[in-house]
Parts: sequence; structure tokens; C-alpha cells
Amino acid sequence: MPNANVTINDPYVVGRYGSITIGSKGSLIGNITLTVGDGTANLAETRLTIESGGVLHVDQLVVNKGTVVINEALKAGTVDNPTTSPIPTTLTTNCNLVLSNAVVTDNSVAYINGSVDISSGAANNVLCGTGTARIVGCVFGGNGALRRLAENCASTLNINICAQLTSFTGCPGPVAGNNADQRACDSLVPLCKPLPVELVIFTASLTARQGVALHWVTASERNSQYFVIERSADGTTFSALRTVAAAGTTSARTSYDQTDEQPLFGTSYYRLRQVDTDGATAFSPVQLVRLGSTNAEGLAVYPSREAQQWVVSTSLPAAVLASGPASIRVFDALGRSQPVAALPDGSQTGRWTLDMRTLPTGMYIVRLVSAGGSFSQRIAQ
Repeated sequence: MPNANVTINDPYVVGRYGSITIGSKGSLIGNITLTVGDGTANLAETRLTIESGGVLHVDQLVVNKGTVVINEALKAGTVDNPTTSPIPTTLTTNCNLVLSNAVVTDNSVAYINGSVDISSGAANNVLCGTGTARIVGCVFGGNGALRRLAENCASTLNINICAQLTSFTGCPGPVAGNNADQRACDSLVPLCKPLPVELVIFTASLTARQGVALHWVTASERNSQYFVIERSADGTTFSALRTVAAAGTTSARTSYDQTDEQPLFGTSYYRLRQVDTDGATAFSPVQLVRLGSTNAEGLAVYPSREAQQWVVSTSLPAAVLASGPASIRVFDALGRSQPVAALPDGSQTGRWTLDMRTLPTGMYIVRLVSAGGSFSQRIAQ
């Protein structure tokens, strides 16, 4: 399924001979550590491939004797992308990219919101391609580590790597403690150019007519091509709502206003994706808007007449439930998804039965995800 969007909730390891392929315009998203390889296979035997227009966004990516390929952006005017602008293929980490005897080919865009750590097997690591890698922190691995990465690339695959050398918190440090001094790589990594847009504010608010007013202001723009307003029902998987032309290059303060006249019922999340003329992308902070029912009205979970069976009911309109479609999931107290089937009630739309007899006693979270929003309720089994 090339356009599938998957959210993962637990750390995931792609073992020997394993592979993951994120299809065109598909995504794999989760606040987890994704590990490609277990250190035992040949590089080509364990692979992660992001096809054109695909998205990978995790907390941390570890490649331990494995191969990662970020294919080029999805070209405009194709069947999969009939728009007038290419869709970048992106790999994003909230923290570090850790390479240990790994090969990474980046032919689009990689955003590393931590550091690149090649402390282990630095001489055998490869980070090449025709794309761009933007690193918030540094490249660890001792003096000359980045140079060795470049020397392992073919002449036609010299990736544009830049590091902001910015300190950050909440991420684990490099594998080798003796590489904790960022000054070791200052002279080896070119500094990142400033982002093309200086965003002052981005807001999303309900209007009197139950629309959502979207307002943002830029202090300056450099080679800015367009903005994409993106919307999500769960705060994780976003889809494009509207494209707005940018000002190009200007030092003047510029204001933008758009309205979502058909917002989702319940909770919605909005963000801006800014794209410059070179295809580089940056995201705004996420804004949350609630329309209509509160969580209590949007979802009700209560025991059925049968032991360890529960009824799930929602007041969302049938048309909202059909566009998506709606799904019911059960998570334990640690956030792990549980194999529980939700059987729809044939006599009433927006009603399901959960058979939880296979689950042990404990606390669980029942979540409804639909085009009208994401709703959760805690129950005690």
C-alpha cells in the first residue's frame, strides 16, 4: 500500500535479513527508537527504504550494520503527485542518528534534531547522496570522522551536510564518551545556512461561523516558495489541506490569513510546512483547535451485559465516521497496542463491541480515531 500511514508506539528493531519500505506518500511515525540491523548481518541484508514522497519521523534512528535509502523527492505532474510542486522525501529524528557500520544514501532531505554519532565503526560508515542533511547538533566520531564519511562517497554522491552546533537537551549523548566535546568537529562541518523563513507567529482559532481561522506572520523570507497548511485528527499523521504562495525574498513583515471552512468535528491539529525554492522544508509549531463535542460527548465506553466485554459508542455523525474510516484501538497502561477486535453494531452506526476476555486485569485506554478527531477514555478491566 504505497500511501499507507503507520504510527508505531514501541521501540522497533529490524533484525537480520529484515526490511522496511515506506511507500510513495506513505509515512512511518512514532516517538520511539527505530533500530535497523542487529550488528550481525551484511550491510545489504537489512534495509530501510523511504520511497519518493515518503516520511519517516522517529525520536532516534540507530543503524547497526544496515542500509538506509532516502529516495529523491516525488516529482510534480505524476499520477501519485498531480500537483505543481515536488513532495520531498524526508527522514526526521527528534534526537540522534547513530551509525555503526552503516550505509545511508540521502537523495532528498534528512533533518537530524540532535547529533550524528559515528563513534562506532566510523571508518566503515557512509553518509552520501545528492540530497541535504541538516543537523541541529554536531557530528561525533573524533577528528576527521566527517572527512572519512565524504571519502567513502562516489564523486557524484557528495551530500550537502551542515551542522548548527546548537546545544539541546533530552537526547542521549554520543556512544563514545571521549567525543563529547563539540569543538572536535567545528572545523570539519560547514554551518547551516539560515532557514528561508523567519516565522513570528502561527495561530489557529475558531470563527463565529464554526470555521478555523489560520494566521501567520513572517519577519523575513529568503527564496521562500510556498506554505502548505497541514491538518491532523490525531496530532501525528498530517495531510495537506491547502497550498499558499509565499513572498519569495523580502525583508518586510508579511502576514498571511486562510480559513478552513470545513474543519474536523472534535479536536484538530494544524501546522505549516514551508518549502523554499531548493526544496528544503521546515515546520511550524502545531496548533490545536476543538470544535463541537467534548471528549466525554465524543466517546463513551461502558461494560456490556457479557463479562469482560465493553460497548464503545460515539455521537459523531455517520458521515464523519464513514470518511476515514473510523477505527477503535486499545492500549495498556504503558501505551502498548493490544490485539482486541472492535465488532461494529449492525443495528446502530457509531457503536462497537470490544471482547477483552484475553486481556489480564488492569487499566486500559480505548481510543477512537476518525476524521472528526481522536477521542480516548480510560477503563478498568
